[in-house]
Amino acid sequence: MTESFPLQPSPGAVLTGQAAAQQLTAMGLDADLLAESCHEGLQAAINQHTPFDPVIAFGFEHWAKTVSAVRKYLDICGWQAHDRANAPRSVSPEGLVAIAAMGGNANTGNPDKRPANARSRGPVFRNEVDDNAALSHIQLVHQLVLDLSEGVTTAAAAAARGISRRTWILLYYWDRSENVLRCELSLPVACDDGVITQWHTRIILPEAPLEPAGLEASHSEGPPTTSTLTWWRYNAHPSAIDSITICPSTPHVSRSPANAADCPG
Repeated sequence: MTESFPLQPSPGAVLTGQAAAQQLTAMGLDADLLAESCHEGLQAAINQHTPFDPVIAFGFEHWAKTVSAVRKYLDICGWQAHDRANAPRSVSPEGLVAIAAMGGNANTGNPDKRPANARSRGPVFRNEVDDNAALSHIQLVHQLVLDLSEGVTTAAAAAARGISRRTWILLYYWDRSENVLRCELSLPVACDDGVITQWHTRIILPEAPLEPAGLEASHSEGPPTTSTLTWWRYNAHPSAIDSITICPSTPHVSRSPANAADCPG
């Protein structure tokens, strides 16, 4: 097992292609297998979803199944799962790196845009981001406000406070217009009310269409036939609700746009 790497990229680095693969290899991870575990999580969420579930259920199912699939892959790599304060994380064999899976916004996986987590996170996450900033030699703005004498937080000072672990965020976003799941493993160093505002390093994972996972995007505007079952699904935001059609005769999911105002209930 390769030892978890010290931060080498400069702040704001966005790694793609071979550079991303090399950085993940230094962490003992494989870019393709990590992306595949995210695809597995999405497929598992779709497979278990039913027309009788609450309209907001799919977002949670997608997250839970992604956490499960990623943890399973990381377990094979020697990482350990833990749930401190009900926050699911996987920790590297040396204990120096943790990974948390979270849904991201539409900028996820796009090297030219700045992504963020889709929903605000609580104090455990905010503390992890502060620890990342301390270990990355980045000045914490809120500390300057609270204690001007403390100034810049260094890695040595962070170690003296018992901080030794960086928490990377595995962001995922299902772009249903292109039927592609975009993912990245990135290190946040600042957040505002639990929403990430700054990244130290972003590692963009390989992007692949979802058809191999049993998904099929359809832009048909026509009504479902008697051989199909249609229900409403909530993804990242209340405004992003689609009508999802499941065809019992074939193992795929068809998609057609819907207006959030039309959602029953």
